[in-house]
Amino acid sequence: MHAMTGANGRLGRDIAASVADLGKTDEVVLLTRDPDAVGDLRDCGFDIRRADFGDTESMTAALEGIDTLLMISATGPASVRIPLHRSAFDAIENSEVRKVVYTSRVAPYSSSPYPCAAIHEYSEERLKSLKGSYTILRNNEYAENLERYLSEAERTGILRYGAKGPIAFIARRDVVAAAVAAFFDDTATDKVYELSGPEALDRVHLAAALSEATGKTIACDDGTAEAFSETARSMGEPDFISEMRIGLYRASELGEWMATMPDDTRSLLPTEPTPVSQYIKASFGN
Repeated sequence: MHAMTGANGRLGRDIAASVADLGKTDEVVLLTRDPDAVGDLRDCGFDIRRADFGDTESMTAALEGIDTLLMISATGPASVRIPLHRSAFDAIENSEVRKVVYTSRVAPYSSSPYPCAAIHEYSEERLKSLKGSYTILRNNEYAENLERYLSEAERTGILRYGAKGPIAFIARRDVVAAAVAAFFDDTATDKVYELSGPEALDRVHLAAALSEATGKTIACDDGTAEAFSETARSMGEPDFISEMRIGLYRASELGEWMATMPDDTRSLLPTEPTPVSQYIKASFGN
């Protein structure tokens, strides 16, 4: 039996939809802090169990009878997420889970200026210390995270997406496909997969791609890391996300997010990964 955490999150729901399309709802238990919020998924045939990363007892109970766990990383600032992950791993350690698939991030090193990198460094190290096998999916920045910045730029002619260096953005659907493949593939064990798109663009090239897609002249705002953070805050992003934007600016400047998808990761996908320029053309092209 398989189980997945974060069932009510956006990635979790997308993965659940893919599992349903495969006709495997009877093989997967969905774990969430609020089972009432995923009643629609229960109607699709999933078993739903309450599990809270911060409540080791609830996690331990929810993992009863589970062989393979897809652990979607928690959300929130590092000061909150590391204790949550520590508690979740304690529960996994005391369970009969034989394999954990974990959604990590590219460049998961505490030395990175990206503030959440330390969460994934801790989680990957803890995961490798467990008695079972592991599969680590290191996600790059989602192409979909550009949408609000690109929409504004289409209206104003100025792209205020402030990441300075190139990023190999990946489409969420490619992350979903890779996660589902790793979830059900017993051979994908004790491996680390780098989930990045096939091209890396900086803000100048993102503006150029949007210009080509829309037929409008889009300039690039050559702002600082702090300006990028303020832009994110002005768009309604939470404070901890705004702070992450500073880290994203500086990590991209160092080239930490520019590596494209290697061949071993491509083997998880049913089709070629989507280039970010293609995503922009499909979303904003006339």
